[in-house]
Amino acid sequence: MRRLSGPLLILALSIFIAFHIFFLWKGTHVYQRAASKEELIRATTLIPSCPDPFYRLGLYYQWNIVNYDLQASIEYLRKAVTRNPLDQGTWFGLAKAFQRTGQREAFEQSLRRAVSVSPASFQGRWMAGTLLLQQGEMSRAIEHFSYLLSAYPGKSSTVFDVLVSVTRDIDWILDQVVSGSPALIHQFLAHLYSMGDPEGAIKVWARKASLGIRSDRMETLRQVDFLLSHRLIHEAFRVWEARLREEGLAARSGLNLMTNGGFEQEKVLGGGFDWKMLPVPGANTSFDPSVAFEGKRSLKISFNGKENVDFHHIFQYVSWRPNADYLLRVRVRTKEVTTKSGVKIEVIGIGGAGNTGPSLLASSESLTGDNGWKELTVAFRTPDRSQGGMVRVRREKTDKFDRLLSGTVWLDIFELKEK
Repeated sequence: MRRLSGPLLILALSIFIAFHIFFLWKGTHVYQRAASKEELIRATTLIPSCPDPFYRLGLYYQWNIVNYDLQASIEYLRKAVTRNPLDQGTWFGLAKAFQRTGQREAFEQSLRRAVSVSPASFQGRWMAGTLLLQQGEMSRAIEHFSYLLSAYPGKSSTVFDVLVSVTRDIDWILDQVVSGSPALIHQFLAHLYSMGDPEGAIKVWARKASLGIRSDRMETLRQVDFLLSHRLIHEAFRVWEARLREEGLAARSGLNLMTNGGFEQEKVLGGGFDWKMLPVPGANTSFDPSVAFEGKRSLKISFNGKENVDFHHIFQYVSWRPNADYLLRVRVRTKEVTTKSGVKIEVIGIGGAGNTGPSLLASSESLTGDNGWKELTVAFRTPDRSQGGMVRVRREKTDKFDRLLSGTVWLDIFELKEK
């Protein structure tokens, strides 16, 4: 047994040392402690053919503030790349070191080798593009970013984010990067939506139209709703009207500014300046072909008597002129509408002087109980610089004891005209 104890101890020590060296190469330690400079140097002597400790020492001297030494970094990275010339990260490490020491030719050679190791790599192309941007070589950087946009469309927002932050010029990106590619235009638009940049989205949409690139209905509505969310109502309405003409639709009648004011259509385009009807507990909205003031049907709202409904869930955006007088007329019929807080029509202004938020401009009388078809009117003047607003059906939540709303309301023939 004593004869075996010596060899077993040597074997155990050998295994421990082997694992210790292995973790040093991997940049970790059996005790989860980062390898020190001395340990990495020792690893280079134990197995000099392994590139990893040379690579890590190269990075150490390139990024360590206390022991910053670019020449030492270059020396170790060169040794690493001679041991493994197919490691892209090592070539990029060399390129960065040569860039910082002003060795232009060596930088260019290392950059080319880095890309050639794996030309389809996202990380490689990204690194090449950003290094060239740092050099001020925009046209060469664009070659790599353009490749990423075509090969990795799912990561286009990351690429566009860098390009926008560097150039701050939407037109330049359209000319130099996007060009006439429908796919890239759609990707660029999606990025601008995510960044909340309506001015950029307007430019890209105009370029798209000038190139004859067609948009489907959903793409159009996304642009319209995005512009509406940023209170650019006139711009949104221009896109909306262009789509209506393209589809041969007529959403308005005469001078009436309301879309589908008589609810004769299920929807015109949906979204945008069409009616929006959102679900809410305690109320149900439907079209009623058996009741109409004019035409074939009306809009019906049924309240179930179980909720104190704060109702504002039927509305439509409207484009109008600032500093102008308007009159809204609506036909309303009610049956057994309970509580003292009844149903009325409101006009909300969006934007205007000082770029204020939505504000109530005017409202009609409130209807409760039973009413035959009755015309409700709302007269108002639009604010200075206001591009538009919304018309909505409203019932305010009440704190009264009798607060649970029940009954039925029919709406028909919304007409909004300038006086």
